[in-house]
Amino acid sequence: MEKELSKMDIVLFALYKLGGVSNKIRTEEIAWEAYQLDKEKFSWCLPKFIKMGFPDKLTVLIALETAHKEKYGRLVVGRAGRDAGGKLDGWIFTPQGAKWIKENEKHILDRLVQEEAPVIPKRDAERFIKKFKTDPLFKFYQEKKDFSNTTQYMFTDMLVCAPDASKDIIKQKFEKLYSNAELVKDLEVIDFLNACKEKFRDITS
Repeated sequence: MEKELSKMDIVLFALYKLGGVSNKIRTEEIAWEAYQLDKEKFSWCLPKFIKMGFPDKLTVLIALETAHKEKYGRLVVGRAGRDAGGKLDGWIFTPQGAKWIKENEKHILDRLVQEEAPVIPKRDAERFIKKFKTDPLFKFYQEKKDFSNTTQYMFTDMLVCAPDASKDIIKQKFEKLYSNAELVKDLEVIDFLNACKEKFRDITS
């Protein structure tokens, strides 16, 4: 018997379809997309609201927060609403999440009625990676296979970060790049990023 899709499966596919590997997506947008994929799972409970076509944002938020937990692989990062520090609502895949959605894409698609694989997110990732491969640090590593005579400034330049950017910003940009590499399965870039993670571990972990 085929395993039914969980709410988390559908919500993560909705995030993927909206481009959540490369960009942070607002909770309400994810809720609406999840509702389009499975109205029964993501509608309000009262009949009068079901007829109005209201998506249940809370159900989607719980699924996103579940996917964020270490127990489930920390597949996404983000938050709902705005916190005291001014961080905005939105969710994005982690590198682990990008790998997970690629591995589970067919399983999810097979169980969604009349749903096709999203083309744009992968095309965006491919475009992103192609542009990245022109970076001096990447080209240097491909030639030398080490980081001799390179600096942390070259690394932050590659991530389009200011040299004095916070560790959180650097980590977010690095993980976004890693997620795109995982989505398109570019082993050359993945190998490079693993080497970067070790070389610059003080600011990437």
